Amino acid sequence: MARKRKNDTRLDPFATPVENSSLDDLLGKASVGDVITMPSPSDPQRMINLKCEVIPHSKIDEKTVVFGQNRREQSLLSEKSVADILPAIKADGKNMHPALCWSRGNEILVLSGSRRRKACLLAGADYVVLTSHDFNSDDAKALAVSSDQYIAPSLWELGKAYDQTRQKLIETGNKGSYREIAAIEGVSHTAVADAVKAFKHIDKEIVLLYPTPNHLGREVAKKLINACKDNPEQFSAKLKSISNQSLFAEQMSDEKRAIEITKYLTTFEVSSANRSESLLENEYVKVQRSLNSGAVTVKIDDKVLTDKRLEQLQKLLNSFN
Repeated sequence: MARKRKNDTRLDPFATPVENSSLDDLLGKASVGDVITMPSPSDPQRMINLKCEVIPHSKIDEKTVVFGQNRREQSLLSEKSVADILPAIKADGKNMHPALCWSRGNEILVLSGSRRRKACLLAGADYVVLTSHDFNSDDAKALAVSSDQYIAPSLWELGKAYDQTRQKLIETGNKGSYREIAAIEGVSHTAVADAVKAFKHIDKEIVLLYPTPNHLGREVAKKLINACKDNPEQFSAKLKSISNQSLFAEQMSDEKRAIEITKYLTTFEVSSANRSESLLENEYVKVQRSLNSGAVTVKIDDKVLTDKRLEQLQKLLNSFN
């Protein structure tokens, strides 16, 4: 029987040649009871022995736990977020490509395959895993990052991971700046900044409103953060009432629903007492004037408000009389 592609969650980081094949193919062909060898994810010179076994559906929760530094927030996993692999796993009664697990004492830590684990739990399927006592903490950390390559974690989840990196930098005497985090994570400092801000300023209950966490991207996050900052009372009221809205009951695509959720949470009625006109608005600067009082408000994104520009602005304001 041909393997279903949707139940073949291959891992790109394992595309290492092994005897005219790839390690990923070798792992995918493992049968229950087989013992295979693979290079360590953190040190290719060290070999790891793995045993293929099946954990019955009824024992998955009891026997396995997801490694704590896995970047995928387990509480955000749902039927929607594993929809790409769920039907095939349900049909097969198991995951075709084994998850990688670290047998540490009495624990079986899932290092790669937490989405497959969730799909098996939802499908009533058995969980096929490759376990080893040979993994170490460095391997676990490497797999926590590499396993993200099939479907990347959401902006919010990355923000949580980057914030953890920031805490570790601070603990070791560093500043924990966006640039320091970016150097470790291999991404731009603006990507780090956007992700951390999303994690810091958007509550998990808001993320859970979306069909999947990945529907909450950079632009959506910016709209939500601005709406919460500019209109905190109205935003809070919208959040409390959103569960009663028909947009959750109507038939529509996930993309459409995500757009409607964002629109509902970030659109407010403007009272006549607070009407204003926009004098300047771009990605970094917003200048508005009240039509009632004539007062002018200026909002500048901290990304572009350098010390030098702040000093220039202070000099300009001090010249007013």
